[in-house]
Amino acid sequence: MKTKKIILIALFNLSLLSLPLFSEKNSLFERRSRSAQELVPSGHWIYDAMMALSLENRALNFADSAPLSIQELRTYLDEVDYDSLSDAGRSQYDRIERYVADRRFALGSDLISISLEPKFNVSAFYKSNDDIDWVYDRYSREPVFDAPFVISCADYFAMDMEISLGSSKGASLKNDNYSNIPYQTKNMDVNFPYSAYFNTGYKFSEKTGVAFQIQQGSQSIGRTLGGSIIWSDHLTGTTQAKLSAYSPNVKYTATISEFNVDKYMYMHNVEARLFKKFTLGVQEGILVYAPMELRFMNPWTIFHGFAPWRDYGDESGDRSSDDPESHTCAYLGIKAEFTPVKYLRLYGLFAMTQYATPYEKENWPDSLQPDGLGGQWGAESYIPFREGYLHFGLEASYTQPYLYIKESPNWSLVRTYSENMGDHAIFYEWIGSPNGPDTISAQLTGGYEKPGRYSIEGNYLFMARGEMSGSKVFSNIAWGGQATEQGTTTAGWCYPETVSQRNYSTPHGTPEYVNRISLRGTWYAKEYLKFILQPAYVAIFNHNNQSGEKAFGFEIAAAVSINLIKF
Repeated sequence: MKTKKIILIALFNLSLLSLPLFSEKNSLFERRSRSAQELVPSGHWIYDAMMALSLENRALNFADSAPLSIQELRTYLDEVDYDSLSDAGRSQYDRIERYVADRRFALGSDLISISLEPKFNVSAFYKSNDDIDWVYDRYSREPVFDAPFVISCADYFAMDMEISLGSSKGASLKNDNYSNIPYQTKNMDVNFPYSAYFNTGYKFSEKTGVAFQIQQGSQSIGRTLGGSIIWSDHLTGTTQAKLSAYSPNVKYTATISEFNVDKYMYMHNVEARLFKKFTLGVQEGILVYAPMELRFMNPWTIFHGFAPWRDYGDESGDRSSDDPESHTCAYLGIKAEFTPVKYLRLYGLFAMTQYATPYEKENWPDSLQPDGLGGQWGAESYIPFREGYLHFGLEASYTQPYLYIKESPNWSLVRTYSENMGDHAIFYEWIGSPNGPDTISAQLTGGYEKPGRYSIEGNYLFMARGEMSGSKVFSNIAWGGQATEQGTTTAGWCYPETVSQRNYSTPHGTPEYVNRISLRGTWYAKEYLKFILQPAYVAIFNHNNQSGEKAFGFEIAAAVSINLIKF
């Protein structure tokens, strides 16, 4: 109770101190436009607004991936014909302009400015069945206090660090935790910041620019309902160095991402747009479980040509062993979008970690290398109605049992980590879909939004999950980003040892059938005050892949956010 009182008193005093500090009457601070080099994080409402505008304008762009700089987003926004927009479209357009041009208080001199955007969030949640995972999970919950701290130099560069105070990820897993306020010291999150970056860029013309960033945090490739199977923002905590050149019709991006110590993904991405109505993107990459190497940093090379799997020996580094697939994981991603009519887009994504060609199957029939493929397809629509938008989405996905999985978890496409306090739970996050491999899913969503005022959206998710879905493949091994009491052995890893295991189909074993219905309402009572209410119901058959087991549960979550600089 003593810790609880200290935390509550500290938060209360902090909020009181912030009010006069960021008041418009305070002469220490002034209003400034955001730097063009500031990044808009993945999941921000601006990406929804940009999609609604592009569909109304029937001109797709490359704002389906994140994070992007304001400078790049401006390039795509400038294509929108404001006069032809509906009332809802103009409202969205104006809302973006207000966000960019006049929103923050900053302390500055000449070109350099320092700003803080404190926000106070309180949420409460409850579920009736402890055997069912939270719907309003750690990805949905915000810290009780959040304050992006930005240093920028005009439109030349920007740096950001997100200061936060809240519950740890381990605490978010607990069934008896009903609030985002960390009542106990062991539940406090001391691992922040999770989001930080340095970004710089230059526009050569009105339509062409370059950008370079070093960023810690989430990124996404492709806009989807349930998380991109290529690269999802559910992969958190990675650090990326990224170089990109962009224009409305062509974009190139080279990225080096660090998953864990000596675990790097090297990737390049080429995207093109045809007739403003069709976009195609191809991502090629390779993950290497070894220190960073110069040869993989060439921004335009075919990684497969190095045949690096022959260079590292076995898992311990013994090069005398004959391990033809050691320390590496090749990766291919393809995404496409098409808007056949106004207000509608169709999209498809494909991911592949490994695939045996007919020639390989014929000449090496006893090979234990499994296929690792996944696909995701969907349709999304934003239709102007009165002063807002009707929003509809339909999506299906399929992932094979060995997508993202290689001979060792050390060079599989997963990041693992634990926290410094609490129960030291180990977290596993796949590069793509949070549902992981071995899953078939279908999702339907629909709702209405009045930009900046309120929104309501219903969602139905169905999943058929095999025995290798989610993070279940890690349940039999003691392996993680930090050593556990059992050590860090990979014995019992799921990679096939027989031809029959190699040929597993989705969903493997006894399938678990998940049905989840949720409703989410958001209301902006004031510009600075937002309320969220989200009830949900989950019904699971063959729970935990046990035939005949059932689990049913109701959940409700409520949250309020106060933007302190808006008072």
